[in-house]
Amino acid sequence: MKNWRILLILVLVIVAGGVVYFALAFLKDTQAYQGTELSGTAPDFQLTDQNGSVTNLSDFRGKVVILTFMDSKCTDTCPLTAADFREAYRQLNQDEAKQVVFLGVNVNVEANTVADILETTHEWRLDEIPSWHFLTGSHDALEPVWKDYGVSATHNPDGNSMMHTPGTFMIDPLGQKRWYISTPFSVEGDAEIALPLSDILVSHIREIASERK
Repeated sequence: MKNWRILLILVLVIVAGGVVYFALAFLKDTQAYQGTELSGTAPDFQLTDQNGSVTNLSDFRGKVVILTFMDSKCTDTCPLTAADFREAYRQLNQDEAKQVVFLGVNVNVEANTVADILETTHEWRLDEIPSWHFLTGSHDALEPVWKDYGVSATHNPDGNSMMHTPGTFMIDPLGQKRWYISTPFSVEGDAEIALPLSDILVSHIREIASERK
């Protein structure tokens, strides 16, 4: 009987150890995601921001550029990305914040006026980021930008919003593409473990900025 108990304890210890090992391995692999490394010059473009100013990507040489594509009428993923951008900006110190620009390119050509993107900027509180620019233009102006960055945009079945390629590009001060980041969004009750987009952005911003020192 005593030997049987010892054997049972050993089995339980082995099983428990295996569970802990695989749990830690899963956690490590999941949190290790930092995005996909890129290379090559980021394609330049010219669009209009929420203040009506004509803006070129090349205007921001010397800065770390955070670039994403947003539906100005989105009610799910894009506002969450906006929240991560605000959080990333909050985590930066004053000197770091001066080295970063946050850009969004509109994918909704039916809500593409300056008034549309200004309203969205206020609604998603992106005006809390001084270096935020929400860029828009005509379909003919926007479509080549989507194409250059591999972004597709189609109407949702509801007809009021757009389905589009998610993710965020990071461009270094020399205008070179460095990272493409696409993370799942955690919601209450979701057991999936993922490093927040804001944390990944801050980590890469600091890494890229330190290269110039």
